[in-house]
Amino acid sequence: MLPGFPHYLGYGDVNGDGRPDASSAAKGGPSDKTKMGNWFAWWGAPKDPTKPWTKHLLADNQPGATNIQPADVNGDGKTDFIAPRGHGVGVLWFEAPAFRIHEIHKTLKEPHCLVVTDMDGDGDIDAATCGYGSKEAWWFENDGKGHFKNHLIGSNQESYDIRAVDIDGDGDLDILIAGRGSKNVVWYESPLK
Repeated sequence: MLPGFPHYLGYGDVNGDGRPDASSAAKGGPSDKTKMGNWFAWWGAPKDPTKPWTKHLLADNQPGATNIQPADVNGDGKTDFIAPRGHGVGVLWFEAPAFRIHEIHKTLKEPHCLVVTDMDGDGDIDAATCGYGSKEAWWFENDGKGHFKNHLIGSNQESYDIRAVDIDGDGDLDILIAGRGSKNVVWYESPLK
C-alpha cells in the first residue's frame, strides 16, 4: 500500500537493467491519515515478476506531488525524471544518478498534467503542462543539457490532461488540452513551422 494519494504512473527502464520500472507521486492532504504523502518515487522491477518491486524515494516534502515521467533530460544516457506538483506549485526535474532536483518553473500553480516529448524536433526531451490553478498552458524548451526556456502558450485553461500531437498534419507537434475546469477541449498550433 502506498501512503498519501498516488496519482499518475510513469514507465521506463530507469536503472538500465532492461526491465521496465515504474514511477509515481502522491500528494498529502487533510484526509491523508498516514501524513506520508507529498513524495516522488520509482520502483525497480525485479528479475522475478512475482517478487516485490524495490522502491526508491526521490524526494519527500514535495507538497502537491502528482505526476512523474522518466526521460533522459540532459543527454547523458541516464534516465532522469520530469515532475510537476499538480496540487502544489512548480515543475521540476530529477538529475540521475543522484537525482538532484532542478526547478523548471518555480511559480506555476497546480501543473496537474504533463507531456514529455521532443516538442521542437531538435533531438532532446522537452515538456508541456497546464496549470489548473494558474489557468496557464506552458511548454518547456530544453537546450539538451537540462536547461529550460519556458514558453507561455495559452491562458484561461483549467486542465487535467495534455497531449502533444500533430493536429494539423504539418509535421510538428501541437498541444491538445482537455479543460476540466474550463469545460473545453482546445489545441494550440506549434509556432515552430
